[in-house]
Amino acid sequence: MKISTILTLIFSMTCFVSTVIAQSESSAKSVLDNASKVYSSYKTIMADFTLQGENRLENSNLNGKGKVYLLPGSGKFKIEMDNHAIISDGKTQWNVLLDLGEAQITDVDPNDKSINPSNIFDFYRSGYGMNKLGETKIGVNVLSVIELIPTDQSQNVSKIQLRINNSCGFIYDASVFDKNGNKYTYSLANIEVNKTFSPGIFSFYKHNYPGIEIVDLR
Repeated sequence: MKISTILTLIFSMTCFVSTVIAQSESSAKSVLDNASKVYSSYKTIMADFTLQGENRLENSNLNGKGKVYLLPGSGKFKIEMDNHAIISDGKTQWNVLLDLGEAQITDVDPNDKSINPSNIFDFYRSGYGMNKLGETKIGVNVLSVIELIPTDQSQNVSKIQLRINNSCGFIYDASVFDKNGNKYTYSLANIEVNKTFSPGIFSFYKHNYPGIEIVDLR
């Protein structure tokens, strides 16, 4: 085969691969943008969640469950688990560790890039490359599988995989992979929207946690 023919084939293949990657990235962004739009359209969101983790360094597994309350676009959220709660009013965050008997108070850092309930539907907008890996079906639900790769290589996170329900636009689950080979999967269920929350749900009240020690880290 002539060199010119080989070069033509290589160039054509490179263009094809670049086009496929661009289409995959565009498709992934379209799915995520739709999920973000759906999420921001609700006044409140409440859901049950489960957490499953595999720690290869410690050869251990992590299992937990709880409930999350969100006020989209405000930075306000509350996570409740058996021995742990995280409360944020958008400015101050309370990390309640019942097994240690203390509540740690910190300021919310507007520049913090870590994923949390307040930014779960729009964190992808900066700092990540993305691809749509395809679709999978669980029961009657068709899920788009999106992979996000941090552009900052200093991060311990190697990739994040989101599965998004095509019918409602909500995240079905999110799996975080770190560079040590560990994997943590968060799954959402029983999602309810536009519920009226009790006043003060996103504030910390010491009387709700008898005997708790306040540790102010601000």
